[in-house]
Amino acid sequence: MEQLSPDSRIVLSTDAIEDRDRDGLVRDFYGRICMRLDLAPAEDRTLRLQAATTVLPNASVTRGRVAPMSWERTSALMADANDDLVISWMSGGYRFDRQGRESIETRPGAACLMPLDQAWRAQTGDGDWTVCLQLRRAQLTPLIDDLGDLAPDAINPQSAEGRLLLDYAAAVSGAELGPALAPLVSQHLSDLVALCLGASGEARQTVGQRGGRAAQMRALKQHVAENLANPRLSAETAARALGFSARQVRRLFESESRSFSDYVVERRLERVLRDIKDPRLALRPIAEIAFNAGWVEPSTFYRQFKARYGFRPSDARP
Repeated sequence: MEQLSPDSRIVLSTDAIEDRDRDGLVRDFYGRICMRLDLAPAEDRTLRLQAATTVLPNASVTRGRVAPMSWERTSALMADANDDLVISWMSGGYRFDRQGRESIETRPGAACLMPLDQAWRAQTGDGDWTVCLQLRRAQLTPLIDDLGDLAPDAINPQSAEGRLLLDYAAAVSGAELGPALAPLVSQHLSDLVALCLGASGEARQTVGQRGGRAAQMRALKQHVAENLANPRLSAETAARALGFSARQVRRLFESESRSFSDYVVERRLERVLRDIKDPRLALRPIAEIAFNAGWVEPSTFYRQFKARYGFRPSDARP
């Protein structure tokens, strides 16, 4: 086990553990002590996992991969009185069982709600990737009515809120967050969960303005980064791709005192400048580099580049 920061980030891998010791160590340390769950490998398998956990105030986010296995929250382990809510996404989905209720099978990659104040067993046959969010119940109860009655598959994976929650949680799991940012991120995650699960009354408007806006902006900026080369990238195309309205996209960027198109131009100029300075691309024509960053009209590119940086693109060549 490697601990990168005592307060914020922990990385665990079973690869360095001897085969004869692996199952026992994973069950006792990572399972019963860290997760407060009983772990068991699938038949004819061994317990293997790689996980990186970002610890936040009132929350934690883990991203990794696991061998086919099961997790069980037993009555004995519930003696710890932990009532956190765990939301877990698994590449192969889950079979989720609770005593006296019908089994539920979540779709591959869909969220599964796992309340730690209840006994349950979850298993998967495909753990090629997983994201897990754990939140203190006290963080959610002011926002959601009847939190204890929610079904394991209550989060719609096709909803905009459901997609944003997974995207935001996955991003947080790989981020290095300082003490000023961590509480905000934790609140954003709680707000997104509340939006997914039906925030009650006035809370819905509050969380929509808080966590929903932060995650929506992050999704938009990620979409821009992935589509800079598309000359047709616009507020309208981004809105359609992410399930927003074009008005919503424009208002989000207006809250940062700029337009969507201004942001796209900034990112394109940054990419061009980076590529022009790259010695590996020294023989590539500047016009081609600009075209690959989304510019169709060279004259527009040259004018905007000079206005932003105060020198010609050719002056940046190594």
